[in-house]
Amino acid sequence: MANKIELREINKLIKEKFVIPTYQRGYRWDEKQVIALLDDIYEFMQNGKVQDEEFYCLQPIVVKKRSDGKFDVIDGQQRLTTFFIIQKVLGKRTYQIEYDLRKGSADFLKNIQYYAENGEAYATNNVDFFFMTKAYKTVKEWFEIKTNDNDDYTLEDEFSMYLGKHCKVIWYEVEEDANSESIFTRLNIGKIPLTNAELIKALFLKKSNFKNAGDFAYLKQLEIANEWDHIENTLQNDKVWYFINPRYQINLPTRIEYIFDMITQKKPNNFSDYTFVEFCKILENNDNNVELVWQKVKHYFQIIMEWYEDQRLYHLIGFLTSSGSKITVAELIDKYYSWNFSKDQFDNMIVEKIRMYFKNVDISTLCYHENDNSIKDVLLLFNVVTVMNKSSAYSRFPFDSYNKNEWSLEHIHAQNTEGMGHSKELWKAWIDEHISSFKQFNGEVYKEVVEKLELADRESLTKETFDELFNEVCKMIQDDYGIDLHNIDNLALLDRKANSSIGNNFFDVKRSMIIEKDRKGEFIPACTRNVFLKYYSKDPSQIHYWSRNDREDYFNAIKRTLAEYLPKEDEDGE
Repeated sequence: MANKIELREINKLIKEKFVIPTYQRGYRWDEKQVIALLDDIYEFMQNGKVQDEEFYCLQPIVVKKRSDGKFDVIDGQQRLTTFFIIQKVLGKRTYQIEYDLRKGSADFLKNIQYYAENGEAYATNNVDFFFMTKAYKTVKEWFEIKTNDNDDYTLEDEFSMYLGKHCKVIWYEVEEDANSESIFTRLNIGKIPLTNAELIKALFLKKSNFKNAGDFAYLKQLEIANEWDHIENTLQNDKVWYFINPRYQINLPTRIEYIFDMITQKKPNNFSDYTFVEFCKILENNDNNVELVWQKVKHYFQIIMEWYEDQRLYHLIGFLTSSGSKITVAELIDKYYSWNFSKDQFDNMIVEKIRMYFKNVDISTLCYHENDNSIKDVLLLFNVVTVMNKSSAYSRFPFDSYNKNEWSLEHIHAQNTEGMGHSKELWKAWIDEHISSFKQFNGEVYKEVVEKLELADRESLTKETFDELFNEVCKMIQDDYGIDLHNIDNLALLDRKANSSIGNNFFDVKRSMIIEKDRKGEFIPACTRNVFLKYYSKDPSQIHYWSRNDREDYFNAIKRTLAEYLPKEDEDGE
């Protein structure tokens, strides 16, 4: 028999007999867990979900049928036992359950009301019976409190009906020849739950879905399984994955699940098995035509890969998903489906979304610390579009490298000693590096700067004396470097780790460090590298400092490159 998976009402379990195998631990739910379950179901019931024909979905119960007709419970025994106890408190008929390792457990659970009310459970010196009795008393007390607090004297009857008809478990019945202990180990060592993707895969590959395929049923199953593996393996490529999904569920154990989440329009606040439950409904609404539903999954994947392989769409969509725009690939695919866009129309829509995102941004007024997020996004777009516009089709912005790092704003020319702390060694190293750098500069001012640095009393340096020296040097060279150094024309993107290692140095020293990191293969964004190579400067003859003219040229390059995406000057402030 193949794995069987379906949604089952609690009422549908009543005729079954369950056995908790010896490899399972005993019953250990405490008062908090029992009350949390009751409260959750009660809240769902009070919200009128019954009228909406919705149901409360429970996590999977993994079982294996025995030769005697009973079911070994591989996973979910704590929940199954708790529901048994709730039914007993309500005085309703329920399924049978026994623990292999606990002699007399079937009889104890059958008569738990008697043991709980007469206290005999405590005399057995059995820890499982202790927790079961405590759970029984917790459930009974919960109903008494709820009834008295709300004058709801029909609560038990209503709750019983709701529990039986509107609470469903994900019933996962494994093949009769499956290794139960191996499955139990996988699910419980490290607490690895069944994922939505695993549940959906079992749903797709059920033999009953292919009963009309006759001798070709196995080939149909194999075809879907192979295509499934192809999709999953493709999404395991970080270059694809971080293009479509940098923020939302980036650590999904099975990445194909993101496509299922998109199809079902799963929201972050939906319950954990929402996607599986929705796929059950989708299949039911399509007369269990698995091949038809699977075609939609493949179509979503094909759309993603079309965008990924298109040089322009790859970069523009990658920017939206990697920036602070909160726009997701799921949203874009939904619009793509709904509006049946042509390629040009879709391109225009993407550009318009970027423009709308920046509609209130005037890059000339952006200031460090006040507008950090906007500056990061402008500089990210500057880098993305710069790479996109290269003639080579193989030039691609690495969204995987970008999204795996934390990014900060690097002052191209430092303005203060922030981040240098109280380390005398750092201060001395800064002095040595800048003596070496400024000796290459022409002009009397730089000779004076070098003399000042060389005369500094290194051994008696304090935070105050170093800050004073730093500020004096800044003032001496400000005619070349300028002031107001917190604007975007003095900022570049750099990952936080690299920023902390090179910050607070002046341009020439930073330039050498950036080049060295780039030479070693560290990811330096293209435009950050260009800045320190003076790529944007009309007059790059002086390579040692970041002048007012350099800043102006850099700012104009940003405006020119992003003209299609930023507000026109007459639109600013709208």
